[in-house]
Amino acid sequence: MRDQNSHFKKLSLGTLILMLVNFSTATFAGDRENRIIDKTVKTYGGDQLIQLQSLSLTDKMIHYSQWQSGHSAQGQMITYLSEYQIELTQDLLNKRKVFKQATTRLVGSHGSNMPTVTHRVFANGKGYSIDHALQQYHPVNSISYDNTDIGNSQLVDSLIIRQLNQDRRFSQWTDIAYIQGEAHDVLMVNSGSDKEYTVYLNQKTGYLTRMLKNKGSQLNSYDFLEHQKTQGITWAKQLLVGTENQPVYHTNSRKIVFNSAKESQFHIPSGYQLRPKTQAVDVSQLTLRELAKDVYFVGQHWGYTLFIDVGEYYISAGSWQIDNKSHAWKKGLDLLRQKTGSDKPVKQHIVTHHHHDHMMGLSDVLMQGTNLVIHPADISSVQKHLPTPLSDDRFVPISNNSNLTNSKVMLFDLPNSHANHNLIIYLPEHKILFSEDIFGSSFKKAFHSPAGWPNGDTYFRLEVLTNKLKQLGLEVDQYVSSHHARILNQTEIELALSVNRPSKKTLLKRLFSYHTD
Repeated sequence: MRDQNSHFKKLSLGTLILMLVNFSTATFAGDRENRIIDKTVKTYGGDQLIQLQSLSLTDKMIHYSQWQSGHSAQGQMITYLSEYQIELTQDLLNKRKVFKQATTRLVGSHGSNMPTVTHRVFANGKGYSIDHALQQYHPVNSISYDNTDIGNSQLVDSLIIRQLNQDRRFSQWTDIAYIQGEAHDVLMVNSGSDKEYTVYLNQKTGYLTRMLKNKGSQLNSYDFLEHQKTQGITWAKQLLVGTENQPVYHTNSRKIVFNSAKESQFHIPSGYQLRPKTQAVDVSQLTLRELAKDVYFVGQHWGYTLFIDVGEYYISAGSWQIDNKSHAWKKGLDLLRQKTGSDKPVKQHIVTHHHHDHMMGLSDVLMQGTNLVIHPADISSVQKHLPTPLSDDRFVPISNNSNLTNSKVMLFDLPNSHANHNLIIYLPEHKILFSEDIFGSSFKKAFHSPAGWPNGDTYFRLEVLTNKLKQLGLEVDQYVSSHHARILNQTEIELALSVNRPSKKTLLKRLFSYHTD
């Protein structure tokens, strides 16, 4: 019996060892993976890469994206073309980063050439955002060493190979792929985790030629070209990032230097002030406010509707929704009826412009039997948006300056780059103005910085609006926006117009050539 137990124990131990060996070879890199990675690490500088202390990148990158068109004839979405001017310095030894980016939109629906500027610093365990329009800075708890550069360091092939060297035991050879006629070993790394990525390593040169990596639910392909060596470390001058459907980024002008970080790069610019604390308006609850007799403002979050009681029926404006299933406009109408005790119909709804997010509530609007007041150029956009086209008699075409219901409601068109036709609602009796995608503030007292997008562009749209009001001789007491709970008065509008908006030249100089203490 003792011999049988001894034999069983030996058998169990042998089986366990075999299982562990099989588990190890399946989970961790073997000789083949290690040889491939060793060759690539050597190609990229060997010990110089592994012992790298800092890296500085300058780049001009082209970004392709899909976003809303400026003119209805283009359709809902168009390709935007933007130029990114980037500077990134990463101190690997002391875990510090500074990231600067100027985004200039070349093709899109922008109203000026004013760039969006981003400046983020992580040093001594703390993150900061620097505003070069207002010359202010503020601490940001969500900025970390990893995310300071918004993923740009992950687009540098030298750093990818450095990371691959650290991840080597979690790599697995999967295939050989041919790129431009040359064989590449394909290694999958961190398989099954949220850090999974796949690298294509040239068998002859050791270069990283391609990487696959998920960004959210989208698989991106990163192609590296024009490899060269600086200070003993290899890097690619050209990069193309794309999905299976379209290109996303392209650059052929990046420059990289190593071990050259300076202490001053991680400082706050001298003379910049700590940004005053701001408090956002609480928009979490569906609210109704009576702006004047028979004028109601209803909504929550990012969508608000103006309801005007004109006697026997309501006119509404504003049907923005996150999607067509949220029923925000209908919930606003239900609250209005509950608070007023009136079940008057909504006979007319004003479609201000052609963007589909502002049409998401139209299905609920039309179920009330409502007719659509609209600029003639935008009718085709509504027809394409709706599952079933409307008959012509459901549209009330409005162009130039028009009045509804015995001049109780005045409409005028405000052409701008964001939407070539944008109807503005003005109530002469109460001097109330309602607009969509023009201007507003989510803060109780402050205004958004013009350094960011789309805030910078909305200041130019506000200028277009105020110039039009002067031309028409209209006075406004309350400015109401379909995206903002805050209602602005004329004094606040004048204050917003006085917010400093530096020129492109000045912004770029502050961003890339500032002086520190």
